[in-house]
Amino acid sequence: MMFAKRGALIAVVAVFALVVAACGGTSTTTTEAGGGTTTTAAMSSTTTEAMGSTTTEAMADLTGTIQLWHAWKDAEIESLNEVIAGFQALHPNVTFDVLYVPFDDLQNKVTTEWSTGTGPSVLIGATDWASSFLDADLIYDMKGMVSQDVLDTINPAALSAVDYNGVYAGLPETLKGVVMFRNKTLVPDAPATFDDVLAAGNASLERGFFFSMANLVTACGGQVADADGMPAFNTDAGVCWLELLNQYPSPTYNTDDDVDTFKAGQSGIVIDGTWNIGALSEAIGADNLAIDAWPTTENGAMSGVVQTESIYISNNTTDADLDASKAFVEYFLSPEAQKILSDSTKAAHIPAVSGVEVTDPLLAGAVSAFSGGIAQPRFGGCYWGNMDTALNSYFGGEATAQEALQNAADIIGNAVTANECS
Repeated sequence: MMFAKRGALIAVVAVFALVVAACGGTSTTTTEAGGGTTTTAAMSSTTTEAMGSTTTEAMADLTGTIQLWHAWKDAEIESLNEVIAGFQALHPNVTFDVLYVPFDDLQNKVTTEWSTGTGPSVLIGATDWASSFLDADLIYDMKGMVSQDVLDTINPAALSAVDYNGVYAGLPETLKGVVMFRNKTLVPDAPATFDDVLAAGNASLERGFFFSMANLVTACGGQVADADGMPAFNTDAGVCWLELLNQYPSPTYNTDDDVDTFKAGQSGIVIDGTWNIGALSEAIGADNLAIDAWPTTENGAMSGVVQTESIYISNNTTDADLDASKAFVEYFLSPEAQKILSDSTKAAHIPAVSGVEVTDPLLAGAVSAFSGGIAQPRFGGCYWGNMDTALNSYFGGEATAQEALQNAADIIGNAVTANECS
């Protein structure tokens, strides 16, 4: 489940050292812990295009070393190496020390290192680590790290997920989240409205809180939480939301039944996360799978939660290393770099910024679907279980919509006030 606690600190298992040739040629050497193979990755056509447009003066402006930590794997690392090569084509005097740390170990390891004044200058990691990094004063406010022009290109829901009362705790660098999938062999035409979904007759829709909460905002005009993380759903809009969910055809509740029936070709429409694109494509065929624009209701369009992975700069970073790190983050969020990362044969990341040409139809569909999404609420640990309990009490006939929402708001509000939420 995506809300599980992160694992404890374990030893690093692999190190990636990137070596740059002095005359603009770039190679990437990968060294496994305890020995192993060494591979060399060439620059992509996107990278060489970037080189051709750069003047000598612009290329020589930065020095310093970027220590970059991440938990990416396999094909993602290929794309990461291409992005680094593209940056070094612009700034050949910047060097990189790149370290892979298993995801379950990364948060604890980087927190420990940063707390002692060491560790990476740049981190790629989960967005929900941001609050603990801020509380410990380990990271820079990213609002001043890149230009406003770059900030303006970032998906608004993703950007709001890193906005802590005006402080940007990291910046979104890739998207994932909840979308509506369709089996084109069973439902040839994309449903334009929720009535069309009902008319299709073979939808199986997940109405658990995580998968449905965005509809409270976009389809009913309400709020999940206010800026302080306090519950804001106990309103008429909240009642509208529960009544919409109550109409879901073949509803499932925090199970994989809806996904299993979709994979088996027994349902034509399902609400699920983009992390399952590969599994759904394999089950029914990539050519038969679509991610559609969210259908409209009488009050507004449906939508899903937009999540993001973020890129951070340690506040231990200073001088030339800080200048280089800021430039690298800005490049990482450029259309050129984001296009490299969206290569469906490698990282297959969904761009966090606008202006990126995405050729894969499923990734392009996700980009479109995320344009109207929302960020998940702060203090999620207090929301997930309590909201699911409230929804179950309503759907089970044990409480009215108003009663279910009031009970959840009381419990969650008290927990947030007491600082009991993770």
